[in-house]
Amino acid sequence: MEWSNGPALVTKAWGAVLALALLAGPAALAWTLLRPQPAPVSATAGAASTAEEAAANERAIELVETWLRADSNDQQLLASLTNAPVGSLPQTGLTIRDSSVAQIEPADDDVWSVTVGVDVAEPAPGSTPPPAGGEAKAGEQTEVPLVWVRRYFQVPVLVDRTDTEWSGPNLAVTALALPAPVPGPAAAAEPPDLDYPETISPTSAAGQSAAGFLAAMIAGDGEITRYLRPGTSISAITPAPYTAVTVSGIKGTHEVTDDPADDDGTHALITAELTRLDGNKTTAQYVLTLVARDGRWEVAGLEPAVRINTTPSGTIDSGTAGD
Repeated sequence: MEWSNGPALVTKAWGAVLALALLAGPAALAWTLLRPQPAPVSATAGAASTAEEAAANERAIELVETWLRADSNDQQLLASLTNAPVGSLPQTGLTIRDSSVAQIEPADDDVWSVTVGVDVAEPAPGSTPPPAGGEAKAGEQTEVPLVWVRRYFQVPVLVDRTDTEWSGPNLAVTALALPAPVPGPAAAAEPPDLDYPETISPTSAAGQSAAGFLAAMIAGDGEITRYLRPGTSISAITPAPYTAVTVSGIKGTHEVTDDPADDDGTHALITAELTRLDGNKTTAQYVLTLVARDGRWEVAGLEPAVRINTTPSGTIDSGTAGD
């Protein structure tokens, strides 16, 4: 503007804009009144689906647990959870634990098919339980050893949603049938290969950094921030659930050295032996992102999942750890 007629041009431009606005006013008003109303878009559609799914899960778990524990005196209790006829019930219910939803999918209108997994205490293989309602004969075992077996049950659940203006949605939940025993989720016929082709020594600089980080995070051994790359935020578990960590093996996506250049890196699958508070030991695995800075290896991330090898056979993956 110092070398042109900028102020005059700006004044003329504002005048033109004002004139166009005045001329367009009636047309805009007419369009506002005459245009068709758009279909309403629910901002809470995802939340509604999540709420209905959660309600279906809760009712399915409640019904499966009650049905498994029920004895012949629990007819009314079961009837309160389902519209299906209760039918016959055993004289003694089962002992169960650790119920959870293994699968849920929408079926017909407002109906969800929920598969619940439950650990059930059942007679050990080869044992002979006493006859139902009778006493064990002489020489027969009176106490049958039990083992925990994971069982799965499918339940169709209807969730009716009624939206209200002021109090939010109301959900009416009904199990439409009794639990049906079904097979559990099948394991993959051919599990994929993991993408960690490089072997990293636990005694290497990268291995020692990883071990020190894990010891600080889960065993309270040292300050965790000394192992973290700047900008990375990972907190230690408090109180520490383990007393010691021993790294037994590391596989990486990229080769590492003890004299790395800045920004060299690898995704590392770490196998570690953890010592519990009671002295017993167990094995766990972690996936860490390790990146070099100033000649040392730092933890740049705690990855949520392992990496799968998706490179077709016979090809070379030229990616880097930073990708």
